[in-house]
Amino acid sequence: MASSGRNRSLGWFLCVITACAAAVIGIPGRAPAERQLVDRIVAMVDDEAIFYSDVEMLIVQYMFQEGRTSLTQEERTGLFNRILEELINDRLVIAQAKRLDIEVPFSEVEGRVNEAIEEYRKALGGEEQFSRQLEREGLTLESVKKLYREQLRNRWLVERVLEMEVGRGGVDVSDAALRRFYEEKKAELPERPAVVHLRTIFIGVAASEAVLTAARAKIDEIRRRIVAGEPFADLARQFSDDTSARLGGDMGFVSPDDLADPTLSAAVAKLADGEITEPVLTTWGYHLIQVTERKAETGEIHAWHILARAVPTEEDIQRAFAEATRIHAEIVGGTSFADLAREHSTDPSASEGGDLGWLRVNELPEFFRDVLAGMKPGDISQVLRESNGFRVVNLVEQEGARPFQFDEIRDELRRMYEQEKLTAIYGKYVEGLKDKFTVVVYDKSAQ
Repeated sequence: MASSGRNRSLGWFLCVITACAAAVIGIPGRAPAERQLVDRIVAMVDDEAIFYSDVEMLIVQYMFQEGRTSLTQEERTGLFNRILEELINDRLVIAQAKRLDIEVPFSEVEGRVNEAIEEYRKALGGEEQFSRQLEREGLTLESVKKLYREQLRNRWLVERVLEMEVGRGGVDVSDAALRRFYEEKKAELPERPAVVHLRTIFIGVAASEAVLTAARAKIDEIRRRIVAGEPFADLARQFSDDTSARLGGDMGFVSPDDLADPTLSAAVAKLADGEITEPVLTTWGYHLIQVTERKAETGEIHAWHILARAVPTEEDIQRAFAEATRIHAEIVGGTSFADLAREHSTDPSASEGGDLGWLRVNELPEFFRDVLAGMKPGDISQVLRESNGFRVVNLVEQEGARPFQFDEIRDELRRMYEQEKLTAIYGKYVEGLKDKFTVVVYDKSAQ
């Protein structure tokens, strides 16, 4: 299994504390008054109490992650009892950690807590949305940190105990054992979805010279004012044409490779903290990006963005359509699709002759799926209209849904096999801990 830093081979054991930072923080809203439950102890592990609210919190997290708004009484009772059992097992391992004098440094926990908060702030769209979400949940930043700090510390304690006591070296998996496992589980495995091999030519709608000149003048003036000392965020709110304007241009932490255009990625890669790009032209217009912080371990940057949009005129749109129509006629007439893609396409795949490789049909945009439904291998689509240009698609090959072959999912099979074996080992280990510690269950009621 993959490893990053310390050994993660037993991380999956943590079946109770599975919620990621977003789930821990972003639990479905309840009014503060509704949260004022009369709490009670439902179990004791050695001298540690497990409260009704501990179980209820994980039920709410489960519902949030599964997109559920309600549970039947039977579902709630079953889920309550399963979570309670998992919490008891978890607390047993944590009690063992105390006996083994295993601790997790506060600085290590706090660093991950802060990263988790930042990830969730980014996922919500910035500080403003993050603050509103906390307010809706009746939470404060410190209460959220405390909650996640405790869960993360417990998670790592469990992992380290299991690494020390159970998981040295993990589970050895022979090829023969893996093949037997594949045959046993074949009927339960999901199918490999339908896939298509596509090539594409995209003709972006380029704004006229007059439009570009006006957008360049606007972005140059904004940059001059930033360099002169005006706050980037203030100018973004006033003048940016991007949706991030209301957040002061704050994009949060992003990977440079995830920026919408390779030209932007290249410009940002050259920046030091605090620096601002020169105006960068893309199909959307002229951009300024400022980098204020970098994460050395991930390469992510905290980016701030201003866009001076260059909106194409109707004449610009018609010009792009005419070019796409001409290229389509050349393809139908026998000219090489790949050569035309390299020469004319503004899609990132142009250097590969427009080749997008094999793609899962269910992951394609809906309009792509609709177009492909009427095509067979070798076909060329009509000229397709998109929001910022025109596209021609060549369906090279296609394969329908089918069962996965052994070699296609060998790594996933290994993970599943290890998980099944380690689950059995973990169960025996926890049962042994019950002879070392006192466990008392007072209440298995979900009411």
